[in-house]
Amino acid sequence: EGVLKTIEDAYAKRFGRLMPVSAKGATAVHRSLGFDHRGRMDVAVNPDQAEGVWLRQYLESRGIPYFAFRAAVRGKATGAHIHIGPPSNRIRYAD
Repeated sequence: EGVLKTIEDAYAKRFGRLMPVSAKGATAVHRSLGFDHRGRMDVAVNPDQAEGVWLRQYLESRGIPYFAFRAAVRGKATGAHIHIGPPSNRIRYAD
């Protein structure tokens, strides 16, 4: 998606390296947790360290929704990261 690419480019320009994307779209981990992660991206940075603070400010200044996880949250997050995009909806399976 264009917005996600723009964020990645801005991060690379600011820090001189690729953004540590841990998930772009749906992954096996998201499916195992029952989440539809399409159109979302997870970035493996601590939200309170320099890269995470910059990323949160960047997203806020552009009105881009995100969630900051400071640690693992049972059933929601495997560790510290920034989830970019709206919440991931639960996958509903037909009976």
